[in-house]
This record gives sequence, structure tokens and C-alpha cells, in this order.
Amino acid sequence: MKRYFTAVLFLLFSQAALFSQVTVAEPLKWQTRLADHDAMIFASSRGVDSLKDAIAAVPKSVWIRSVQVSPLAQFDGFQHELHTYLQQHYPQMLADALASAGNIHNPKVVALREGFKEATLASGFVKLMNADFSARCERITSVDIEKFFITTQSSSPQFEAMLWLKTEQCH
Repeated sequence: MKRYFTAVLFLLFSQAALFSQVTVAEPLKWQTRLADHDAMIFASSRGVDSLKDAIAAVPKSVWIRSVQVSPLAQFDGFQHELHTYLQQHYPQMLADALASAGNIHNPKVVALREGFKEATLASGFVKLMNADFSARCERITSVDIEKFFITTQSSSPQFEAMLWLKTEQCH
């Protein structure tokens, strides 16, 4: 039984460390993970200072399939854009989700996931990334999310998720 609890505690701490690779107090950096024919860029506490530099470090023959970003609390302007977009396009769903904030499994928060993805793609945050990707003839075209939730402890709601911004290559 003791071995079981030790294993569970280790798993919990390792997952917490993975999810919190970047904390709000640390400056944001970008790292690249290369495979044979593709790559992924992710936000981290180590790496290069700009996403543009991380993109430039990947050989043009290697497709950058996604950019993984978490936590989103560091991106105040992005948070504001998400909130504004959702207020304009999904006002009732946003109000319902905010009233139910804090639980990722709450049906009213779950209902806002597609709107959140849409807001992410429409954001200036993604437009700036696409400008950086344009020299490679790649662009972000879809969003996958995991662990989407909303906190309302601050003066404005904070959207949080593990984001995978997926790219396509130009033809």
C-alpha cells in the first residue's frame, strides 16, 4: 500500500512539474523539439527569448507542426482579446461559463470550448505568430485544447488551457 501511495505522489508531482514548466513569475522562453521530419515549439522557462528565433532555428526542410502554449495567464493582451471576442460572439455562453468557472468538467464551461478555439484563431496573438511562420510557408490553421477552464479570482476572467496551435504548409 505504501508503494502505491508513493507511486501516486510521484505521478502527481511529475504531472504538476510538466504542466507548470512556465510559471507566471518566470520570463517566457521558447524551446524546439525536433523529430525526423517535423518539429514542435513550446513555451518553457528555458530556451530562446522570442518565438521568431525559435522558428528561425528550425531548418526549412522540417515542418513545424505545432506550437504548444501554457499557461496563458502570462499573456494579458491575449486574455483581453479572448474575453472581448467571446463577449461579442458568445455573450450568453460566456456569462453561463463565468458563473460556473473553476470546474473544467462543468457543462457550461465545456460548451465554450469551440468558441474559445475560434477566439484563439481570430486573435492578434495568432496573427503575429502567423507573420513569423510566413517566411517558412506555414501558418496556424487550427487549435487543440486540453484542460480548458476559467478562473474569476482577478478583476477580469482568466482563460487557461494547454493550447496546441496546429500548422499547415503552404502549397
